[in-house]
Amino acid sequence: MLQMCIFQQECNTCATTLRLIQWHTVIVGIVNENHHWMLVVMYPHEKKTLFLDPLGEGKGKTKVCLQSTRAFMRMKGCKVSRWTCSTLPHNRQQDSTSCGVLALKFETSQKAVHELRLDIATSLLRESDDLSRLCFYCGMEEQDEEHWICCDICQQWYHHQCVQRPPVDQPYLCPGCT
Repeated sequence: MLQMCIFQQECNTCATTLRLIQWHTVIVGIVNENHHWMLVVMYPHEKKTLFLDPLGEGKGKTKVCLQSTRAFMRMKGCKVSRWTCSTLPHNRQQDSTSCGVLALKFETSQKAVHELRLDIATSLLRESDDLSRLCFYCGMEEQDEEHWICCDICQQWYHHQCVQRPPVDQPYLCPGCT
C-alpha cells in the first residue's frame, strides 16, 4: 500500500492545517514502497495529483495513489469529491537501481544517472550535520566525563563503554573493522 509523507509545519488546529494545505499551489512528495521510489505531485487548488513511477504506473497503482491522496486531503479537512489522479509520459527506469534518481530528476542515461547520484551524495554530505562528536556505535554526543576510544583502521570514535571497554594500551579495531 502506498503511504505518503508530506512535511509541513506543525499546527495546533485542523483549521490552521487546512489553511496551510490550501495555501500551497503544489505539494511534492516522494513515495518509497519496498525500496522503490516514486514521485507524487499534488495540486490542492485543482484537486488533482500526478503520479510518476519510474517503472510505469499501471491502473492499480494510480488508483491506490488517488485513494491515498484523497484520504490524506480529507484528513486535512479538504473536500475531495472531484479529486483526480493522472500521470504524464516520462522516461522509464532501465535498471534495478536508478528509481531514486528518476523520481528526483527523471533522467535515464547511464552517464546522467551516475552524475546525478554523485551530485545527490555530495549535496547530502555537504548539508548533513557534523557527526564528528557522536559515538559511531550509539550515535550519542560526547559527555564530559566519558572515555572514548578510536578505531585504528577506520578512525571512528566510540564511547569506551559502548564497545565493551577494550584495553586502551593495545591497538583497537571496531566491530566493523574486525
